[in-house]
This record gives sequence, C-alpha cells and structure tokens, in this order.
Amino acid sequence: MELRVVDLSIESLKGIGQLLTPERWEVPGKGMEYTYTDIEADLGLPPPCSAGVLESVPRPMVLGRMERHLRTREAQIALEGESVLCVAPPQESANGELSGITAVRICAGQALILEVGAWHWIPFPVGEKTARFLVIFRSGTGKDDLYYYDLTRTLALRL
Repeated sequence: MELRVVDLSIESLKGIGQLLTPERWEVPGKGMEYTYTDIEADLGLPPPCSAGVLESVPRPMVLGRMERHLRTREAQIALEGESVLCVAPPQESANGELSGITAVRICAGQALILEVGAWHWIPFPVGEKTARFLVIFRSGTGKDDLYYYDLTRTLALRL
C-alpha cells in the first residue's frame, strides 16, 4: 500500500497539529532590513519543557510503526534537510488500523506542533543527507509518555 506525500500546510495538519511557520514566507522588500510574522496561538506545551536534537538518517521510505504521547504536545522544528514526516490524528486503533495517516514534506526552517495523542514517526530524509530536528515537549516524555503502535501493513511513501 502507498501513501502519497503532501506539502506541510495548515490543511495537511488539520486535526493533527498546528503549523508554527507561515505557509508562505514574506521576503523583506527593497530597503527593508527584515520581516516579522507573529505566531499568536498558545503553543500549549506544559512546563517544564525539555528539548533535544533528532538526527534522522536516509533509509527506505516505508512506514511500519508510529508513536504518540498522551500527556504533551510535541514541537518539531526542521533545522537541516528536507524530510517526510508521517502523522495521524489522535485516536485508538480500529480493527488494527489507524485512520487519517498523512505524509507531509517538511523543509529546513519549517516548524509544527503535534496535538496531544497525535501519532507520528521519525522523519524520513529526502535524498542522501541526514535531517536534523529540534524537538520540544514535556520533560520526561521519553521515559513515561511514549507509546508505540506497529501498523498491520506497511505503507510505502511516494513523493
């Protein structure tokens, strides 16, 4: 079974999380030194928060497993590389399946926050270079709030 990759956008994250960076960047005009886009939404990350850097290596783009956190949102900020991030809305599996799995292309400089309980997996780098992400969530999440789900059938990603 295949899963088509779509661009990261407000629409592609509907029910899964929120886009933190603009869908379209506003480039400074002639004579301007900078542009600033305010992100007014509450990020919803409970204190205390911790951060880590995730290095993801190129590998076959086949999704067979997902993870979620039931006590925190998770911010993912793409620092380097282009990747595909597989995500799904918060849910319990039905008949051994997760519904609404989406594969989004995420590029360096883009950021998102996943909702509490949203399913996701380690990003798949596009090309031969590793990808680097800054990850922010509730402190201790990796020790006491990490739940895995093995898909009943793998999904091959199609760019």
